Amino acid sequence: MSMAASLHSYLSQQHSHYDMLQHDPSMTSREAARRAGVPPHLLAKPVILDDLQGHWLMAVVPATRQVDLDKVRKLTKRHWRLVRENEFGTRFGDCAEGAIPPVGSVFEMDTLIDESLTAIKDLYFESGDHEALVHMSGEQFLQLMPSARRGPISE
Repeated sequence: MSMAASLHSYLSQQHSHYDMLQHDPSMTSREAARRAGVPPHLLAKPVILDDLQGHWLMAVVPATRQVDLDKVRKLTKRHWRLVRENEFGTRFGDCAEGAIPPVGSVFEMDTLIDESLTAIKDLYFESGDHEALVHMSGEQFLQLMPSARRGPISE
């Protein structure tokens, strides 16, 4: 069971209380939830967006939902596109491909959190590898990104 060093450092700096949940290797958020025995609507996943003008945004939604680009555009007043993993470069260097933690502050990224995640009592998310999830209170998760905007961004 491991965690990306950047995430571990950030959680330590924030004095976060969390535990780790190991699971068999998985390649998607929904599969990670299933293998860990966690309801997938309690798993937060990041979707990376780009406005083609040099601005990147981490949109965080439940694993059961998808980002609605029209809703994101209305909320941010910008047009966005999904960024493919092969375009990430070294931005998420200590994370396995497809296992990025949904904590934009770790990567110095603006973050937009789906409003449905604000009411979740216990929340899970990828630790930076394909074999462990981080578990913490929903309230503490939101405190990790105090400047993140919140709104209805998923379908």
